[in-house]
Amino acid sequence: MNSDRPTDKPNRIPQIYGYTVCLIAVIAFLISINGVVDASFTLANPLHGPYGPGEGLTSFESYEASRGDRMSPDRNLPPDTTSVETRQRRFEALRADRIGMNRLQAWRRIVGSGLTMLISIGLFAWHWAWLRARMAEERAGTARGA
Repeated sequence: MNSDRPTDKPNRIPQIYGYTVCLIAVIAFLISINGVVDASFTLANPLHGPYGPGEGLTSFESYEASRGDRMSPDRNLPPDTTSVETRQRRFEALRADRIGMNRLQAWRRIVGSGLTMLISIGLFAWHWAWLRARMAEERAGTARGA
């Protein structure tokens, strides 16, 4: 069959596809950097991470103060008569739980973002090499036809 399209005009659809994949890979890489940086800050200071309830666990005093705010006298609750040692143990348990939870979530985010970065690097490298090889073939075909 005869085609109306000239034989010397290359098909641009593969090029558009290749450049689009490369652009998406770059965007995915840039977005993943944010996840790694955010998770790194959470690992550096897990008590101030985004995961867990908002009560202050940086010190026993802040824990007591935030606890006092939650147990306001207008709730008609009996006063807390637990010993300081018991409250200190609760504080340490909550603090350890918060640190563990924030570390786990930070590592989960680093691994997920890191895999996205690796996949995007692989996709970019493969498609970029494919595009360069395709362009070299087109140039060789054009040079032979001339």
